[in-house]
Amino acid sequence: MNPEKSLPRRSLLLGAGALGGSALALSACTASPTGTPATTAAGPSVPAGTAVKVGKLSDVTVGGTATGKINDKTVVIFRPDEKTVLAYDATCTHAGCPVAPAGEDFECPCHGSSFKGSDGSVLNGPAQAPLAKLKAAIDGEWITVTA
Repeated sequence: MNPEKSLPRRSLLLGAGALGGSALALSACTASPTGTPATTAAGPSVPAGTAVKVGKLSDVTVGGTATGKINDKTVVIFRPDEKTVLAYDATCTHAGCPVAPAGEDFECPCHGSSFKGSDGSVLNGPAQAPLAKLKAAIDGEWITVTA
């Protein structure tokens, strides 16, 4: 192989890798359309015990549900009244699929399990265990969940 021809190819590959890394880093600086801060694997990891802003309180109506992110973990949120928010790990306890908001509750699209927004308990199986509860609070206009 001619070393004079391999250097530009190597430079091109290194440049392409740097460009891709830059695009990933810039995407970590954007917010989602709902106002929830966007998080990516490239973002800094939040230490355990840290309260993280996962969404604006005004984006979740009373009786409504929403999703947020802490590090690489998705959380689901339920707002039972004006002054309370509840949060759960969004991982279905049956097969590990992510649950999604469904009215006042959460549903797993993989096998049909559903969970109560008010306490995370199982409404319909095959899941047997409730969603893991997380510490949630209202901090001014923000919903915070402790990592």
